[in-house]
Amino acid sequence: MKFCRQRFLWSALVGLGCAAAPGPRPTLDLPLQSEASSVPDRVLVISIARLTPDRYAPTPGIPVAMPTLRAMAQQGVAADAVTSVSPAASYPAHATVVTGQLPATHHIPADLRLGKRGTRSARYWHASHLESTSLWEVAARSGLSVAALAWPTTVGAPIPWLVSDIVPTRSGETWMDVLFDAATPDLLAVLRSHGADRVGADVEGEARDAALVSTACALLASSAPPSLTLIRLSQTVSPVAFEGAESQPARAAFARADAEVGRLLACLGEAGRLAGTAVIALGDHGTLPVHTMVSPNVMLAAEGLLTVDDETGAIAEWAAIARSNGGSAFVYSEADRDAVHARKLLEEQARFTRAFRVVSAKEMLAHGADREAWFGLEAEPGFFFGDVATGPLLQPGALRAVGGYFSERPAMDAGFVAWGRGLRSGVRVPRMELADIGPTVAALLGVELTPELESSSDAANELRGRTLVGILSLPRSR
Repeated sequence: MKFCRQRFLWSALVGLGCAAAPGPRPTLDLPLQSEASSVPDRVLVISIARLTPDRYAPTPGIPVAMPTLRAMAQQGVAADAVTSVSPAASYPAHATVVTGQLPATHHIPADLRLGKRGTRSARYWHASHLESTSLWEVAARSGLSVAALAWPTTVGAPIPWLVSDIVPTRSGETWMDVLFDAATPDLLAVLRSHGADRVGADVEGEARDAALVSTACALLASSAPPSLTLIRLSQTVSPVAFEGAESQPARAAFARADAEVGRLLACLGEAGRLAGTAVIALGDHGTLPVHTMVSPNVMLAAEGLLTVDDETGAIAEWAAIARSNGGSAFVYSEADRDAVHARKLLEEQARFTRAFRVVSAKEMLAHGADREAWFGLEAEPGFFFGDVATGPLLQPGALRAVGGYFSERPAMDAGFVAWGRGLRSGVRVPRMELADIGPTVAALLGVELTPELESSSDAANELRGRTLVGILSLPRSR
């Protein structure tokens, strides 16, 4: 079986020709959609980090940054705004997309994990952290094949075609080093054939995106393409964070990501499969411009609620700690007394600095945020949180834009565009939620994204995302 799969992949690579070559392409002329109800043969979901509606929506006097997505939006479905999650961060957002649940339920509460010595460099990579039913699980139960390329929280997931989102955390490690045990061996060979060994430690750059798209092209053009393909493009992360969302480097990165979407569509077209595919492009969250970093752990250290290693400056142990999400931070404690002490201290600093506010546990639960946190902090516009426990409470920030605020802020809204078989044309969605995407993708696949719950009362509390029936053009029997 393994030999056959590898043979199919390599034959697909040979057949792709220049469609598998990375780099900008002319905007693809999409075939006209039919309004007739029809079931897609496959669904392709493309996540583009920090994608917001303004990237594909026309603005008078300003060229559209992403013409491929603009063409999809004009001929298919486009959202004016997609409510993200709280915190508006990548890993919680992607977990919500594939489960239809909020972080309080799927238990991916942040990007970075928290350990005995503070916030770790490790992300929520492993699928075992995901405690809600996922799209790949319901697809597998119905006999549908799945591919996931750099999709968060997929290490160890039962996905036949897998390239996990794990990245190097140790000096000298490369992307291919950490993928050795976190990817389907056949796909590693395909990645290598498209220059993945040259990616090195630059795991959010255009080289990795290009290798992932070439691998997706091989899968989509193979003799047995996946029924569901999930792929995340991340080259837009660093330019937005370090240069600003409106900077020229950020605009160039989104243009390159748009070209990669065009390349995926071209691959489907050259394989004769574009007309039978439903294609969805989405963002995880928006950002706000920032200038000042707030370090609440500095105050907690000053009060003895955490200790710092004198030699390294790293957190050695903690009784209470703030974990940064960028625009928000959640506070954790091992004892009631320490939590109360930390809240009183941070409330005083919030009044004094006017740089942030304290968010109650009740408000956090209303947003579907982490149930394990005692309370939260949300930065005022222009401010963001850091995890360090040394130095001043406020200092100039190295970042120019961050997400991570609570989802009620319009600036955290993400983008959504859908086109292809099973989707209506010319439909505009004024507002939707990230949680709506999973159930809607499931409907296109002919399955239901239903959580496994012990009682009907649990179901009433846990169900979140809605199927957006108004954007679908499917037979009523489905």
